[in-house]
Amino acid sequence: MNDIPAEYHNLVESLAGELPSIPLIMNDLLKIISDSNAALFALRDIIKNDKAIFSKVLKFANSVEIRQGTTERITSISDAIQRLGLENVKKIALNTSVFKLFEELDNQENFKLDDLWMHSCGVAIATETLAERFESKLSEHAYSCGLLHDLGKLAKIKFSPKNFVFEINHASENNFCIHTTEHNLRSLKHDVLGALIVQKWGISPVVEETTRWHHTVKKSDRGGIEDPNMHKLIDLVKLANHLIKELQFGNSGYSAKPDLPPEFLRRRKIDAEEYKNCKEAVETALDAEADHLAIFSKE
Repeated sequence: MNDIPAEYHNLVESLAGELPSIPLIMNDLLKIISDSNAALFALRDIIKNDKAIFSKVLKFANSVEIRQGTTERITSISDAIQRLGLENVKKIALNTSVFKLFEELDNQENFKLDDLWMHSCGVAIATETLAERFESKLSEHAYSCGLLHDLGKLAKIKFSPKNFVFEINHASENNFCIHTTEHNLRSLKHDVLGALIVQKWGISPVVEETTRWHHTVKKSDRGGIEDPNMHKLIDLVKLANHLIKELQFGNSGYSAKPDLPPEFLRRRKIDAEEYKNCKEAVETALDAEADHLAIFSKE
């Protein structure tokens, strides 16, 4: 990412060791999640080697919502995968892995990390829903791209909690979004910072690009992106982010709800009726995942 200013690289290098640490299994996990034909044993082996994921998968499999009061408790990961379904287990494993990043940080005044976590989960669910609706050819990446899109905010909290709180207070007082606040205050932009961290971690370029450009409307401003499928997925993350904000699901650090630009809506062929349908589809998906998210957030 040659377009990222040197100050970002310098900061990341100077704070190596202060950055949120990548869970060791993240790369292997993302490869499996993006491969619809991934073998069951590959996922099972990852789960067996990570106690947090192991316990979370079993917790889900044995929850009242899943057992419905009749199914016997299970202790085998293979049985848990069979009960939950492979796709659900993939999401639980990824959520658990990413959640570790939030656990490393302390909640700040006027801002709860749990709310940012819920926002990230909401964008993941919404992006996956929209990717299916708009027939994205990169739909296998949709959930992970949505879940990691605000990674830069975690890094900013790690770098300087006081500065981050100042930014969210500034955004609230002026009814700005965080991205606009970052521009006005000439502070580090979370999308740029997040993309650089994804690159440093060696995670999928698809996640890197959606993280980098999810606030950028014009395709011509998305440096180095030529694949129309990549532009489409970036647009879907942006739309998902907007809908989750409108539905007030979690909190990404600001309450402003700027309208989507006409250029964006025309490109995605979204009129008032289609926007309403997208919103309803996302809301339905959130409702369907409500029990899972509630279980996940419990200690």
